Amino acid sequence: MAGIIESSPAHQNFSRYDIRVIIKFSVVLGKDASCIHKDLVTVLGENAPFIQTVRKWVKAVSEGRDDMEDEPRPDRPVTACGAANISKVLVSLSDDRRKTCERFLRKHRCLELPCLEF
Repeated sequence: MAGIIESSPAHQNFSRYDIRVIIKFSVVLGKDASCIHKDLVTVLGENAPFIQTVRKWVKAVSEGRDDMEDEPRPDRPVTACGAANISKVLVSLSDDRRKTCERFLRKHRCLELPCLEF
């Protein structure tokens, strides 16, 4: 069929940035979120973003957003699991082996982390 691209492994190597640029380009062409999502599913198959994600980016582009990069998140830095923090955990646990995971996390202000990450 003319105009339809079959989903293939070669077409599935799009980054998030690539997909956002495609969404931006499609918005400029006047396509709506449903049409854009359908096109993405045609090309990317199960690797296509959810319709909610497409709607979010269509709205952002329509409101004037130009930058397609992720905005920095206010989460903890990646260094939270660095060697210094691992050492603190090991020292603290060696001081008192009876510490519960919850007590340890409360003391070290890490309640949002599941115990299994230690």
